[in-house]
Amino acid sequence: MAKIHALDFDVTGICRVVLHTPIPSGNNIVGNSWKAIWVAAGRNITALAEGTGIGQITTAEKASVIAGDVIEIASEVPIDIVKQGAAAVNTFVDFIIAAEKAKYVTQYNYYGWTNG
Repeated sequence: MAKIHALDFDVTGICRVVLHTPIPSGNNIVGNSWKAIWVAAGRNITALAEGTGIGQITTAEKASVIAGDVIEIASEVPIDIVKQGAAAVNTFVDFIIAAEKAKYVTQYNYYGWTNG
């Protein structure tokens, strides 16, 4: 699975990207797996068209997203980072992925909790 799918640059020099990363292992505080939560919350979708062409996601990649095995993140990378090369882009993207995963863990930590 490709970690980074670059789409386009806007007029301000921001590259729109779609990022893929494995769903975190383990469970939330309620005991629900992150994968089950991701699917139940309807977050297991892709913004990319399915196919083997430019800017598309393969059938296998799409299946991983739909199954909840992979998180898809829409984000942006500034042109200054892109100009520094692949290593800089990967470092920048790894930071985005870590921040998004942390946000999701906080956001869904009590997902599925019931009382009464």
